[in-house]
Amino acid sequence: MSARDRAATAELPVASESRFTPTRSTLGRFLDVSLGTVLTLVAVVCLILAQAIDYGLFQLRIGLLNSETHASIFGVASLAAQGLAALAAAVRSRESRWSAGWMVVAALTAALLVARVGVSFRAALLLGPVAVLFLLIWYLTSDDPEPGRAVVRAGLAALVFSYAVHAFGPHVVAALGYGENTWPYQMKGMLKHSTELAGWLLVAIGISQERPRIGSPGPG
Repeated sequence: MSARDRAATAELPVASESRFTPTRSTLGRFLDVSLGTVLTLVAVVCLILAQAIDYGLFQLRIGLLNSETHASIFGVASLAAQGLAALAAAVRSRESRWSAGWMVVAALTAALLVARVGVSFRAALLLGPVAVLFLLIWYLTSDDPEPGRAVVRAGLAALVFSYAVHAFGPHVVAALGYGENTWPYQMKGMLKHSTELAGWLLVAIGISQERPRIGSPGPG
């Protein structure tokens, strides 16, 4: 073997290693999650302000600002956030050893999205599938590195709170003697819709974070 061939052979492991893309650093994941979290908080604040302005100044005459309707700016944003979570789960299924589980998450999330848009329902009817979905997301992300896992947990907590407000909020407000055209009722809506938007955004952000690779890098 010539000196040139030996030199080329010696360089092969280095070339193979250079073609292996390592997992992003913890700092990189933290920056991604931090930016997503900040944007989520901005969206939540904007939703609350828009609803307060629409009710306080315009008596809910500006439909685009009324988050109680799906056709409003933040109604569309909330639906889009849930769609992003379904898409993130579908993409995750292509690279995870738990592919079937992630496909179930994507399908359930999409089915609940369709139900939100086109079906009138009582919150209690969706308790079963919602519980299955949340538990499955919690389990499938249990080995994810921080901070992605923490963001998923925070998103699920926000969605649980939103679901509770949706299920029990109207009864509590009515029991206290407040009707729909009151600030307590509007505040109930702000809590429900803002945490729903935040929850789906955070879940989508957390699911989409890069996971650590298992095993040694293969040949280039």
